[in-house]
Amino acid sequence: MKRLCIAVLAALLITGCAGTKFSYDQARKVQVGMSESEVVSIMGKPYSVISRPDGQVWVWSYANGMSGKNRAVSFLLKDGQVVKTPNIPQIFN
Repeated sequence: MKRLCIAVLAALLITGCAGTKFSYDQARKVQVGMSESEVVSIMGKPYSVISRPDGQVWVWSYANGMSGKNRAVSFLLKDGQVVKTPNIPQIFN
């Protein structure tokens, strides 16, 4: 029984979180004109990168299945530089 409880707890911990952990405070530091390496130094590696005709959308997404909290943010990069950032309200933390 003890092993079963430990296995269930381990499974919950493994599946409880998904994505790339980041904070909106970090995301607010990303500015138009920054290079890819500057963005990665602030945000870490993106969860996904989507190619579009107007550039690449770099996406950070994080969900915590245990608490139900989730967050996502994306930036548009073209020719290795940020060309568009979202407006992130201060109430997002």
